[in-house]
Amino acid sequence: MDGNRRYARKRHRIASSGHVSGFYRLANVLEWCNDLGIQNVSVFAFAINNFSRSPEEVSALMSLAKEKLRELADKSSLVKQHGVRIIIAGNRDLLPGDVREAAEFAEEKTQHNRGMRLNICFPYSATDEISAAIRKVTEDVRKGVLSENDIDEQAIESRLQIPGPPLDILVRTSGQIRFSNYMLWQSAKLAYIRFVDVFWPDFSFFHMFCILISWQLAYKSIKQRS
Repeated sequence: MDGNRRYARKRHRIASSGHVSGFYRLANVLEWCNDLGIQNVSVFAFAINNFSRSPEEVSALMSLAKEKLRELADKSSLVKQHGVRIIIAGNRDLLPGDVREAAEFAEEKTQHNRGMRLNICFPYSATDEISAAIRKVTEDVRKGVLSENDIDEQAIESRLQIPGPPLDILVRTSGQIRFSNYMLWQSAKLAYIRFVDVFWPDFSFFHMFCILISWQLAYKSIKQRS
């Protein structure tokens, strides 16, 4: 979900207004995904290195997250009508206490839902995710839960913060052609990757439709590489 700040600057607004616009676009995209039968969606809401931004912007983002996580879990018609389950993926120990409580509330409130699974990566980095998974593997070996002979790709993958299934499509908005430390493990296999030259709040159903069509056209060749 990249480009919120540039979207705001282009309209001569403060950065936080761009993040608010980004949240409302997320709500739209989730509706589209649900209507299309997409069962698993992951969004990069806040990177660990975003804590290096100005204290004012970080504070505004944390306040927005606290408000919107509770709103999404408790009042969203999409969550209520379609049973969306919210999972917070990332290093939540880095979050302020009140924001962490809001994240836990969102997970607990939706834990029994059986509709779309929404993974909100917040605060997240792929290298932190992989490092944490490796620490869990070594800890499980130390406890005798896992044998050294059983350490393989699946052992690490099952301990990642973003749960499966395998990633089909990864979309990066804002025109930047880089991963920015997002889902490096998951995208390393057969993911179809698209970089879109549009700010996240401007991302439309037309953009999404074109990506899905191009993925379908490429699907046969992608599967042949598996």
